[in-house]
Amino acid sequence: MLLAPPTDLIREQTIALVKERTGRDLAIRGPANFTFYPSIGVSLKDVTLSAPPGMDGPPTVAMESLDVSVRLMPLLSRRIEVRQLVLTRPSFDLRVDTTGRRSWDFAALTNPSGAVRLAQASATAATLSDAQPQTPLMVAQNSPSPAASGQAGHDRLAALRNVVLRDVRVIDGALAYSDMRTGTVHNASAINLVLNARTLSSPMTAKGDLLWQGQTIHFDGTLTSLYEVLSETPAKVVLNVSSAPLQADYTGTIDLKQGASLDGAINARSESLRALALWLDAPLPENEGFGPFNLTSRLKTHPGAFQLANANINLDQMRITGSIDGTTSLPRPYVKADLKISDLNLNTYLGGSSAAPTSRSPTPPANGANNPTRQGSGPGQPPPQSIEDLLERQQSGPRVKGYTARSGWSDEPIDFALLGLLDTDAKLSISRLIVRDIKIDQTDVTVALKNGVAKSLFDRLDLYGGTGRGQIDIDASAQTPTVTARMVVDGVSAEPLLKDAASLDWLSGRGKLTLATTGTGTTQRQLVSTLRGKTSFEFTDGAVKGFNVANALRGLQQGRFTGLSASPSEKTDFSQLTASFDIVNGVATNQDLTMLSPLLRITGHGSVMLPDRTIDYTLSPKLVADLSGQGGNTGLAGLQIPIRIVGPWDRPDIAPDLSKIDAGQAVQAVQDIGKRLKGQNADEIVDDLFGKGTKENQKAKKFLDKLFR
Repeated sequence: MLLAPPTDLIREQTIALVKERTGRDLAIRGPANFTFYPSIGVSLKDVTLSAPPGMDGPPTVAMESLDVSVRLMPLLSRRIEVRQLVLTRPSFDLRVDTTGRRSWDFAALTNPSGAVRLAQASATAATLSDAQPQTPLMVAQNSPSPAASGQAGHDRLAALRNVVLRDVRVIDGALAYSDMRTGTVHNASAINLVLNARTLSSPMTAKGDLLWQGQTIHFDGTLTSLYEVLSETPAKVVLNVSSAPLQADYTGTIDLKQGASLDGAINARSESLRALALWLDAPLPENEGFGPFNLTSRLKTHPGAFQLANANINLDQMRITGSIDGTTSLPRPYVKADLKISDLNLNTYLGGSSAAPTSRSPTPPANGANNPTRQGSGPGQPPPQSIEDLLERQQSGPRVKGYTARSGWSDEPIDFALLGLLDTDAKLSISRLIVRDIKIDQTDVTVALKNGVAKSLFDRLDLYGGTGRGQIDIDASAQTPTVTARMVVDGVSAEPLLKDAASLDWLSGRGKLTLATTGTGTTQRQLVSTLRGKTSFEFTDGAVKGFNVANALRGLQQGRFTGLSASPSEKTDFSQLTASFDIVNGVATNQDLTMLSPLLRITGHGSVMLPDRTIDYTLSPKLVADLSGQGGNTGLAGLQIPIRIVGPWDRPDIAPDLSKIDAGQAVQAVQDIGKRLKGQNADEIVDDLFGKGTKENQKAKKFLDKLFR
């Protein structure tokens, strides 16, 4: 009997026992070999275990061979010591059906009528009587209640606590996971695993590697006990995972009671967040961002949800701290966050192509890798050919370039695709924010993003020495996005703001700026060309550079004409400058400009053509004997010479418009001039001041002729 064991009988009893204990079909199509010394062992070839009753599909487990050997002497003492357990080329099919039933759940299967059919499947093998087969009728008669079934399963599992697992190996395995509720599909292959534990209730070590999504993943970890995992109680785990796109360490607990739940510390690193997202089949929109990434945090997960507490994130040139809660079980992921950000350059993430990201596919490509051509690497570069290509480009040098200033508005599509990746409610405190060339200091903003519509409420906005509040709404749900801005900023410095916002450097001062505008389009030029709304400003203690109106007027009163020409070194100081504009299709029209300063009053009207970045404006200054400054009488009599500002707004032509001088005021001015010139001949004075034949000479003579005519 010992030399020639009844192989067929043992095979048949094993198959029957599995059927009775699990309700599944165990098939052993290959030969079965048994050994009894120096250890008891069995070698089974071509083994399959079917899916649960009522769940169609491939077997839950299929393997080329299963080799098990247990030590003989401990077995005589009613203890199980697994000397070796080797699964060669096993294939695991783990599925969740539409009702949430899991193919790997052996705990409590029910028949169609709902009565409990089987107890929890855990073979104790502690005594020979435990292995006695039972007929289906005996099983039905002795089936326990659900509560008794759970207790029976717990008792059977408890009997395994002292089972020794000296050497458990998986050789060249494969695993397929699918969830019919969400359409999620994952496949792993080339699984090689070595497990070792003194007992099931003792710490276990695991080491191995596998191939997933075209990348080899190496893992090495320890578990407080496999018994805790099987009994669905939290177990402590230390795990290190390493692959080309990601290196991660986790120290904490794992609980399989209601799905894989984690609670512990995580440290994750990637040379390229873009490559990592591509590997995870969640490609990011094309831009210059999403490069080097590092995360340390307290991680908590539950099925369909996660939480990052005390997170410390480094991405590109940003440092981010705070908390993030996410729900991934929704059709569109939802994230709630409270974050502090050191530096955020929006140009890095809003530039590039406007192509939307490819939606997640439930079935990965046949080779297990993503399609790398979906992701570019920024303007001017060909799309990467693989994840390795993305990583190589990242390692070859910094990819984050940000925005490069151009002359005029950009026709490069703005990428609004980020707004379609998820929904969010976030509180952000940003130390420094850059949008195009505009630089904003401290910013406290609340962002609500849903279905591609973002509402950003700025509770605090510090820019160019001023503080303000406002709101920016971006509706990217339609084919043509709409951007609406409402802002009020007080104490802002005009010169650096206008220089960064519009390359305009001829106006300085400090004051209040209000803005309420709406634009539509996918490029900067389109947004500006469709801009409509209102804006106003009130600046104090500043200057208009390029022309000194007061000197020019004083010069005329004193018989000098040299101040009539524009000069970069000249400027017109003011105590107060106010204006309001109506904007239609990118053209801002003003009728109420007022500039006040001691001895000078200026009114103005005209238009600013935003799409062309040009200006057509007329200033009407008066030199008065009034030092009241702000709030002074703009109707005081005095010499008035209109000044025309025409051309590109960054370098306009500024010159007096002599053709529109008021004759009555001019006569009085000439009388004053005549007194100072002591009756000299006008032509002689002009020749003396400007030289014969000069352009200024001719202008001055025409001016005097008009006055005296």
